[in-house]
Amino acid sequence: MDWIWWSLGAIFVLSVSAYLYAELQAFWLRTTVAKIPGGQRFEAHGFSVDMLKGAGKVRVKARKAHYSQKANDKQLAMEKSGALDVTFDALGLRIELSRMVRTINNPKPGQDPTLPTGWHSMAFQATEEDAVLRLDHVPTKVADQFIGFAKQIQVWVERQEHQRKARLEVEEAAKREAEEVAAMRAAAKAKGKAVAIPPEEQIAQWRRVAGFTGTNTETGLDGKGGIEWFIDLDATGRITLHSGKQTAHTTLKGATITSLGGELEINVLDAEGNPDPHSFRVLKNMPPDVRRAWKERLEMLRDSFKRPNAITT
Repeated sequence: MDWIWWSLGAIFVLSVSAYLYAELQAFWLRTTVAKIPGGQRFEAHGFSVDMLKGAGKVRVKARKAHYSQKANDKQLAMEKSGALDVTFDALGLRIELSRMVRTINNPKPGQDPTLPTGWHSMAFQATEEDAVLRLDHVPTKVADQFIGFAKQIQVWVERQEHQRKARLEVEEAAKREAEEVAAMRAAAKAKGKAVAIPPEEQIAQWRRVAGFTGTNTETGLDGKGGIEWFIDLDATGRITLHSGKQTAHTTLKGATITSLGGELEINVLDAEGNPDPHSFRVLKNMPPDVRRAWKERLEMLRDSFKRPNAITT
């Protein structure tokens, strides 16, 4: 009978060992995605990646990694390995995952000379900082789970880069406009002429800065050859407004349109999303039916931003 008990004991030990092994494997391969203040976190055994949208950063913590940084006029060369905690600017960040393989000596004809090892390598490349953080020997199953989170980061980064590019283009256009205006005024002053820019030239400059020509336009002159008010609207809701001494190139998203005796008051947000609206009074001395048609058109395009799939710029 002893052999029966010995057999049962052996079976019990093997069962417990198999269970513990399965639990250990599950522990090594477990991943989670959770919300954190200002963003989201992907966490796996041995490393975590934080997408910090509020700060515009990506933070990587790893128990075992290698960081290298090339020297330039702003930083010294650097190499670090081991347990690391690195925070990157989102702008310019690229994430690459590659399968780790081993090479077969003398492969048979038609045989793939490489075999998968079950591991992946992850690289976080900061192109603007000329640095890279590499994590090797990440289990393939963990890497597969990370791919979706990495894509979220890349979409967010690309959106940030697009917004920065658009902002720089607007700033550059505004700078060119200011330089052109200054040059024209200087030339006019040198000739002893009035410094006012002809309306058609001023409108052309505004349209170059805005990047579009409206499909509906009205202009009011001040009686001295200058522009008192101007409105230029395209079919997507982009708009250029001028009255008084201010000009805005923006959209109707979040705008308010109010009828004031003999004119319209339009309050818009600027292109950078500043919460303080800018107020413009336009269509002064225009016939009531023209102002009414403009008001309906403006409200319709403004409301289109509230609907799903509305056109945005």
